[in-house]
Amino acid sequence: MCYHIYLAAGPEELARHYGRRADLVEELPTPGRVCAFSHRPYPVVTGDERIQPFRWGLIPFWTRSSADVVTIRNQTVNARAETIFEHAAFRVPVRRRRCLIPVSGFYGWRHERDRKIPMFVTLEDRSLFSLAGIYDSWHCPQGGGPAMTFSIVTTEANPLMRHIDNANCRMPVILSPGDEERWLTPGLTDAQIAALLKPYPDRTMRSEPVPSDFA
Repeated sequence: MCYHIYLAAGPEELARHYGRRADLVEELPTPGRVCAFSHRPYPVVTGDERIQPFRWGLIPFWTRSSADVVTIRNQTVNARAETIFEHAAFRVPVRRRRCLIPVSGFYGWRHERDRKIPMFVTLEDRSLFSLAGIYDSWHCPQGGGPAMTFSIVTTEANPLMRHIDNANCRMPVILSPGDEERWLTPGLTDAQIAALLKPYPDRTMRSEPVPSDFA
């Protein structure tokens, strides 16, 4: 599972890393640590030349009423790679609306008897990397602009993440630099998409415990 992520990079670093126009991302906040269920705006990379603030927790385009939004988006912060092509909320976005979620790291919890130990996970060779995401655009029947929301794709855990997330044995899909633009490429087949949704090799991943007052 992936419910907490961290981003230290500011707008200029994001623009440089992803080859986007810096003048279009100047107003984006540097979010720091973000919990999925806060649904705060977060910088997301699509095929657009802008890096845009979307909210975590995908609202499917077919959602009928605003009353359904809270329930739905709390259930769609993660999309399982194994069922993503069949899931009603995800099957259209994964084929047409893929995105990159920039992170400096993410958090996992190891369960030991009656304790949950928070761990921070990074890549030793990259201070900024991308998680595979999907997004959707929902128009509220009561009016207003479209709500742009995203979900992070998860897959089975590699050995390091099985040790950390020993309750669920899941991890977010981490994309290598060479696969970032490929993930955004329109027209990929289901097989080509699925080939990218694999556990990341743990040889360059690192984890460290978070202070006990982490909440």
